[in-house]
Amino acid sequence: MYRLVTFIVVVSTLLSTVALGQPLRDSKGQDFWLAIPPNDHISGLSADPAIVVIFVATSQACQVDVEARRRDGVIDSFSVQVPANVVWQFRLTADLYELRGANQVGQFGQDDERPNPASIHVRSTADVTVYAGMRDDNTSDAWLVLPTDALSEEYIISTYASDATGLTAYPSQFVVVATEDSTVVTIDLSVDRSARANGSQRSVVLNTGESYLVQARVTNGRTNDDLTGSRVRASKPVVAIASHRRAQVPILTSSASRDCLVEQMPGVDTWGKQILVAPLSPASNNRPFNDDDVTVCRILASRDSTIVTVNGLTPWRIDAAKYWDIPLDRPLNIVATEPVLVTIIDRSANRGSFGNSSPGDPSLIVVPPFEQFLDQYRVVTIEPRLNGNAFYTSHFITCTVPTSAIASLRVNGAPPVASVPIPGSTFSYTTYSVASGNHQLTCDSAFGVIVYGYGPAESYGYTGGMAFQKLFEPSLRLRVTDARGLAGVSDTLAIVVDSIDDGENFFLSGVRSVSCQISFDGSIFVPTSQDSLSITQSRVVAHLEIAFDTLRVGDTLGTIRGIHTLGPIAKTHAVIDSTSWYSERGFLVQVNTEKIPGEIETLGICEEQDRTRLFDPTVTRRPRRMLYDVLGRNIATPVDDLPVGVYFDR
Repeated sequence: MYRLVTFIVVVSTLLSTVALGQPLRDSKGQDFWLAIPPNDHISGLSADPAIVVIFVATSQACQVDVEARRRDGVIDSFSVQVPANVVWQFRLTADLYELRGANQVGQFGQDDERPNPASIHVRSTADVTVYAGMRDDNTSDAWLVLPTDALSEEYIISTYASDATGLTAYPSQFVVVATEDSTVVTIDLSVDRSARANGSQRSVVLNTGESYLVQARVTNGRTNDDLTGSRVRASKPVVAIASHRRAQVPILTSSASRDCLVEQMPGVDTWGKQILVAPLSPASNNRPFNDDDVTVCRILASRDSTIVTVNGLTPWRIDAAKYWDIPLDRPLNIVATEPVLVTIIDRSANRGSFGNSSPGDPSLIVVPPFEQFLDQYRVVTIEPRLNGNAFYTSHFITCTVPTSAIASLRVNGAPPVASVPIPGSTFSYTTYSVASGNHQLTCDSAFGVIVYGYGPAESYGYTGGMAFQKLFEPSLRLRVTDARGLAGVSDTLAIVVDSIDDGENFFLSGVRSVSCQISFDGSIFVPTSQDSLSITQSRVVAHLEIAFDTLRVGDTLGTIRGIHTLGPIAKTHAVIDSTSWYSERGFLVQVNTEKIPGEIETLGICEEQDRTRLFDPTVTRRPRRMLYDVLGRNIATPVDDLPVGVYFDR
């Protein structure tokens, strides 16, 4: 895994994760899932068939296995020994694996909103970076495929508005892919309808490898529904791929070149608060139609009342799942009070009398936040065509680097090119023009990277790589209170909130209930209620379900009543074995939880010189009888231990 370097601003959650020796979640891995969203196949002008290409970049020799699942459930398997320091391509015919969506105004597609077996599973024996690309005639894009260990349970989609030309629909869309069986997926759309049905809420159960396509509805009276802001929650980690069948960006004219958009979404828990956005290097023959014909930078908020400042100018308020579009005509220093997701949507290159052959067109790029920068990357500038003229005529890598570290930046070993400062920050950006293929990037400090390229009336773009650490998760400490008392005395174990790192952050995370599991030795503390208990020999496990509106330091989450008694030991600990936190609607919420055990002690025990005299319930004992001697004295001794004499049993 790549090393995460901290600089200038210390992100405590990342430091604590690395310090505890947990593996860094980044864009390299050994297990990946993806699906292919609908592309536009109407023109049919290309001599090349529509294709999907999986690019695997590795720094060491390894075996790569690909299972491509068709829409009819048939699995095509490929296995290759990939040499070190190469980019290996797996080329697939799109028709077999691509989900089929709506392409006509007022209609929905065959695969809209139903579980579908179509997906692709990539596995390797060493860490690799995986990119995917899809292409048909003059419509293509590519994306960074996230490894399974970097996935999350909650996403907010960032795509672009739908459009139409005549009867042809170009819907905004996204795809969810399950990585485990029995995954419950709940979707809250940003609009009140989809291509398939009215209403904003959807729920579906997906099994491993199943995909689920959602498209906006395009009608004559309402053409521009945008699924940006749609929230996806799942009971287990899933893949969320934002897409667009073929977007015009921005929507200005009835006639314009379009391109499909695809980018895999990072989980909400990995979004950042500072994003540095460099303008894209323009394609050659760049000719804007008017002043509004610009590449778009979209800022999407995760929480209500998020205050966003760009280049130190007047702040802007954005509520949860809402966005703010600004022109990307200059470098941007974006600072937010709550985590945000920033994407770049490149502009349409051909409008009106400009023809349809100028280089460039829309692509969708997730901009890595400053908090997720790494200090090295292996990236790929793609070229899907193996023979003849290349699809893409130019490729670029743009790096956002601390200005003080620019001199140490290396791309394929070459020193940096000219850099441009980003206003109000200590960063600069630099852009390299490169050939298609595999590129190694290193720096003495952590930096960000995006990759993009242009061909005649088409383009691609994606995040080159990043960390996917869970940032700004609420943290708190739970403690079990001590319980000490004489045998026979009633007592209570309480689970209390010992500390919260940021009470407001905790509340805004949406946590409204917790499920706790607490265990202890029940031979010295016997619960007075059997509700929600499981007992194995003398070990008691208590299961608590607690709901709350707010949570503060000192609050009691739950209690267990019991009685102190004699047992085989004098002391034990009540331990919080697990905690699971949930939102109001029952979705898992990630909360860093420190658990402090409580001590249970039985007091007033008779002590001898060599041992503590306790009753051990695990020892088998012979039954006693109530026996008396001739003087009427009670003797509580087994019969066979008594001396010879006369005894009476009453």
